[in-house]
Amino acid sequence: MTIDLSRPKLSVVVPAFNEAGGIAAFLEQLFAVLSDCCVDFEVWVIDDGSYDATWVRLCTEQLRYPQLHGLRFTRNFGKEAAILAGLRHARGDAVIVMDADGQHPPGLLPDLLKPWQSGCAKIVAAKKKRRKNDGWRARFNAHIFNKLMKSLTGLDLADASDFRLLDRLVVDTLLAFPEKVRFFRGMTVWTGFVTAQIDFEVAPRLVGESQWSTAQLTRFAISAMTAYSAKPLGMIFRFGLLGMLAAGLLLLQALYSWLAGTAISGWTSLTFILLLFGSANMLGIGVLGIYLAQLFDEIKRRPEFLVRETLGDVSNIAEPH
Repeated sequence: MTIDLSRPKLSVVVPAFNEAGGIAAFLEQLFAVLSDCCVDFEVWVIDDGSYDATWVRLCTEQLRYPQLHGLRFTRNFGKEAAILAGLRHARGDAVIVMDADGQHPPGLLPDLLKPWQSGCAKIVAAKKKRRKNDGWRARFNAHIFNKLMKSLTGLDLADASDFRLLDRLVVDTLLAFPEKVRFFRGMTVWTGFVTAQIDFEVAPRLVGESQWSTAQLTRFAISAMTAYSAKPLGMIFRFGLLGMLAAGLLLLQALYSWLAGTAISGWTSLTFILLLFGSANMLGIGVLGIYLAQLFDEIKRRPEFLVRETLGDVSNIAEPH
């Protein structure tokens, strides 16, 4: 492995949204672990348009930790944009992505580094061993999401997380992808680089509760699945064929009843058929609309995020491309 001595050995990218209550405690744990790792490092915290005092807390903590850098978005652009911003600015030979809420334990960082340092893997993914600190709704949503992703995209993301280490080669590969709609967890799996897995238990949140609502998770799941698979479009075609077969059978049944003189006038069967095919048409149009929306976002070529403020010494860091 060729190492560039002009940049740090390790970068840690931390997306943060409304984490004012726990960001100081998280950074204290993180820097304590990093200081014991005996490697040059930097930490990038990306404030994804927080509504609370997250940025103020970061500015205060930067006085304690000179290796701390930060970006503050003009508004909430989403976790994927925050991760992308961190990857673009990170200079390390390896980059670790982790959450700021404490559920990704900083104490696991040495275990993530070992397979990479030994040259065994280009990606070291932290896999959730147990989710005992998550509520039943979060576990149910995660189960449904993983099942749909595996059936529609072929990516097995069961118990996967964004908590992972990426070699510089992997980071540069991800940054070279031209698409605007991104799904970091799926993209790293899709690359096919040699991956090692480390099991970990999801830690309790430092403060507060999850910022993800069911509606946000649903939109995220739809975006992730349509960004990585065209199978929903094929499903529309198969539903269409199934509908044509059902219509043909109903036509044969109607002709038989008419010829046999047993046809009975009524609206129940007609109403059922209209609702069935009307709903199927609306579903098909909706799926097509989602894909068109993805294309619309790609064609506009707008930036994935806008930076309002920076924190730390960024004078020697190139602007994101």
